[in-house]
Amino acid sequence: MNTQTPIDYYKLFCTLVDHWAELTHKRDLIDGEVAKVKQLIVATFTLLPEEKQHLFQAEIDAIDEQPAGLLDAIKLVFSAHKGVWLTVSQVRDYLLEMGLDFRHYRANPLASIGTTLKRMAPTQLETTTSGSGTLYRRRKTLRDRVAEYGPTVPPPPGANDLPVNDPSHPIHHAGPIAKVTPGELKRQAKEILDRK
Repeated sequence: MNTQTPIDYYKLFCTLVDHWAELTHKRDLIDGEVAKVKQLIVATFTLLPEEKQHLFQAEIDAIDEQPAGLLDAIKLVFSAHKGVWLTVSQVRDYLLEMGLDFRHYRANPLASIGTTLKRMAPTQLETTTSGSGTLYRRRKTLRDRVAEYGPTVPPPPGANDLPVNDPSHPIHHAGPIAKVTPGELKRQAKEILDRK
């Protein structure tokens, strides 16, 4: 007889999703800090005496060529404002509050933000329109979806309305599947196995 406790794969799945979400959030926070520090380095560099600037110009040029992290910063804004519809202007204001510096942008910051939001819209953001224009909201993440169901697996769609009237079926009952207790399920399974 096997005495091992069965593995609860759903619980394991939920735990792994939580861990992944925590790591992703930490990475996003670090990416935001990296973007801020990079901007401070570039801004401080211009204040150095010219002879010092010559010493580090190649490295500063390399840092300046790296992507500014606008996409990552926008993701942080929507992570901090889960479920909230935001306009392009509101996203810009939150980015400014975070310390993102738009002085190095060649294009209009609102245009850059708007373009980035449009690219994110099909997969990462939901959109709707209002009198103030297009509004954006973060789509639910895997962690959000798992949290909706809690620690148990929900019954499959339509299961609550599906009676199983075949007496040979392991979960034979006259009502919805969701109402079968674990004890009743064991009893029915034992009854079927005893018949064989």
